[in-house]
Amino acid sequence: MAVPDHWIPHAREDGEVIGWIDMQTATPNLIPIDRLGRPLPAVSEWPDAEEALERRGLRFLMNRFWFEGRTVRIRSLDDHRIVVTTAASDAVGDVGEEYVLDFPAGPELAESP
Repeated sequence: MAVPDHWIPHAREDGEVIGWIDMQTATPNLIPIDRLGRPLPAVSEWPDAEEALERRGLRFLMNRFWFEGRTVRIRSLDDHRIVVTTAASDAVGDVGEEYVLDFPAGPELAESP
């Protein structure tokens, strides 16, 4: 799946998309959607949706996640897929295993506690 047409992109000042705002699913409320395609709590005003996305930002993508009982990190993502790896770093010798997941991320990719 790709980004639905009814998700409106929200970008930071440098143009990098940090999420989307869904105006249709919970009308009259708005749903901020983070960069992994996951909904944040619904809000009633556009500035509140933007603020929620700004707070979430992109930094959370550097966190560790759980996938199939393994600790992984996000290697790359775009509007169609998410690539996670068990490698601890991007060092040449740190290969790890890679998994390609559909976008948006499903519940099988969980943030580490």
